[in-house]
Amino acid sequence: MPFIDVTEKILNEEAKELQEILAKNPEARIACEQFESECKLRRELMEARRKETLTQAEIQALTGLTQQTISRIEKNHEISPSLRNLIKYAGALGYELTLAPKDNRI
Repeated sequence: MPFIDVTEKILNEEAKELQEILAKNPEARIACEQFESECKLRRELMEARRKETLTQAEIQALTGLTQQTISRIEKNHEISPSLRNLIKYAGALGYELTLAPKDNRI
């Protein structure tokens, strides 16, 4: 019997189900958007660090943050980093945190 990969079909069904839940529940949609924004910021910080060819140890030396804190900023979605730590991290890379309007503003 040949192997049938149903992964894409299952993922599409789950994505559709999630979209239906988010459409019916504004609070869930807002929480999901906030989570996505946090993940995007974490990813962008990590990419900026790598672009500058800095290690986490070098960021630690520049900021005084612990290596564990730096790792959590980049990867751990269970713990939100403090604003102060995000500013230190971004500053060590030569960046600053700014506000920008969302694309979907009314």
